[in-house]
Amino acid sequence: MQTDTPLELALAELFANRGEEMPLWLNLRREIEGLGPDVRLEVRGRYVLFDRGGEEFAITEPAAHRHLEVGLHNPGFPFDARFREAFEFGSRRITHRVTLHETATIDDDLRARLRAAYFLAYAGEPR
Repeated sequence: MQTDTPLELALAELFANRGEEMPLWLNLRREIEGLGPDVRLEVRGRYVLFDRGGEEFAITEPAAHRHLEVGLHNPGFPFDARFREAFEFGSRRITHRVTLHETATIDDDLRARLRAAYFLAYAGEPR
């Protein structure tokens, strides 16, 4: 990872001693940034926030036991065993939480949820 900008330095620090999660996180970052040119990311303490136009729509946090926790702004979407309710995870905008283990791939269900969160950040809450 290139570490010549303040953002990349903060990311390197966040993932220090968590090299196992880095390939998965980089794939997830690429997916999220690929949603549109207006995606912005920021390191906040122990997680990375993704926003669009100042509206947070996803967060990622490296966690113990070699996995990432991903929070999504998916109001109105059902909860299930995979996309759980996000109790006290990130900000109040984050409604769902999914755990990705280091060997996980980014599948179509997660892509759809990320895309929905991205569009909801711009369009507002569903009615």
